[in-house]
Amino acid sequence: MVNGAGGRPGSGATEGDRSPFPQGGLRHDALFYADDRDYRAAVEEFVEAGRAAGEPVLVAVPTDRLHLVRPLLDPLDGVELADMALIGRNPATIVAATLRALVHRFPGRRVRVIGESLWPGRRPAAYRHCVEHEAIINLGLADQPLTARCLFDRSRLPAGTVGDVAQTHPWLVSGGVARPSVDYRPPLAVLRRLVRPLPPPPGGALTEPVRPEGLAALRAAVASVAEAAGLAEERVDDLRIAVTELASNALSHGTGPAVARCWVAAGELVCEVSGPGELADPLAGRIPPPVGSVRGRGLLLVHRLCDLVDVHVAAGVTTVRLRLELPVARVPAPRSAPDAVQGGFVRPATL
Repeated sequence: MVNGAGGRPGSGATEGDRSPFPQGGLRHDALFYADDRDYRAAVEEFVEAGRAAGEPVLVAVPTDRLHLVRPLLDPLDGVELADMALIGRNPATIVAATLRALVHRFPGRRVRVIGESLWPGRRPAAYRHCVEHEAIINLGLADQPLTARCLFDRSRLPAGTVGDVAQTHPWLVSGGVARPSVDYRPPLAVLRRLVRPLPPPPGGALTEPVRPEGLAALRAAVASVAEAAGLAEERVDDLRIAVTELASNALSHGTGPAVARCWVAAGELVCEVSGPGELADPLAGRIPPPVGSVRGRGLLLVHRLCDLVDVHVAAGVTTVRLRLELPVARVPAPRSAPDAVQGGFVRPATL
């Protein structure tokens, strides 16, 4: 199916992208589909190749695609189905919670995933985060025995998608053949290109200094804003935890006074912690730290709890801004039939 490792053939080590990829490491490609028939055919071909190779397979598609692929799956063959709208709500969590987790569940074996993290109808704010996610796959999973195929709608995604896909996927699949992407770029180059200044907080935003003795007051203050905005109770709890993690990180690793802000904008509850210090690791919060490490888990948790997270570094100041959708802004994904879902995974045996 894919001839060679996950990086662009013949590429050397460039800007920390860990190329050339080791033999047997990541194989990351993209396939553009035109319609439902194309979609089913792409998934079926990928699943059948996994069956033939005896490799565990995960199919991770948005909610309204589950009914298309369900008949192709057989749990006895080691094929699993997941709802990407749930497990990939925040695209930054997919690498650690889904891809890396699958590899670790089957030590010593090659695994394969076919999925759609950027689908028509996904809210526009997630687009850049999805592109970042594709670049992070190449950076953070280079040496993993993983075959990842990403599906993209050929005509209904935003302008520029084709170019972004070509830059973030070492291989492109067409007509059943994987060919090197001539436009593929090193992950760090892609991540730098995607950097954008954060819009400034509104003048009326809640503003609180971050102090060790003031964390309880900070939690109460942001919770008050969230409750007044209508955020669900369990999501308010998520917000409290996330803000505590950001504030604790600022106190532990920052080099000066930090400030927290919270406000409501465009159907979202937005909070940020900003202060002196630079977060330089692009994998921070994306890949779990080594076993036994006492650092590096806070931002990972923040990503898990929030819908989107922006990390911006400028002039020696790091700002981490998190966003949670408010209920009035959330539109349930269409469902063709009830599914048995546990943590986003649809268990094929119950289908």
